[in-house]
Amino acid sequence: MSEAKILETVVDRLELLVDRFDQLDKMLESKFEKIDSRFDQIDKRFEKIDGRFEKVDKRFEQIDKRFEQIDKRFDRVENKLEDHDQRFDKLDNILENQDIKFFNFNKKLTKHSDQLDEMNYTIDKIHNQTAHLSLDLGKVEVKINQLKDSAAEKNEKNLNSI
Repeated sequence: MSEAKILETVVDRLELLVDRFDQLDKMLESKFEKIDSRFDQIDKRFEKIDGRFEKVDKRFEQIDKRFEQIDKRFDRVENKLEDHDQRFDKLDNILENQDIKFFNFNKKLTKHSDQLDEMNYTIDKIHNQTAHLSLDLGKVEVKINQLKDSAAEKNEKNLNSI
């Protein structure tokens, strides 16, 4: 084959390839445009989602601030509870000392109560003896009066006989 024919065939084939390439280019271009439009839609969706995430982030920031405030409040409450614990410890110590004092006081009262019981017993004994002595004194007085009366009668008789 001659060079002109080879060149002509090559040119024809190149034209066919260029036509085919143009067809492919147009087809790919339309497909890429569709893909681009889809990516644009996806980008819009992502922008909306980003906006939502920003709102969520803001909410989380607010919630974080609230939690920090709550943490600070809990810290204050915890400090106050520690203060109260210390006060209660002091009160416990004071109450323990008071318990010891009351125990000792109760012990002394019990001892004095026993002593008072002994004194009551002794007083009752003395009272009984005094009552006994009173009764015996009454008998003695009666005898003395009888003796006085009999002595007075004897004196009267003696005087009358004189």
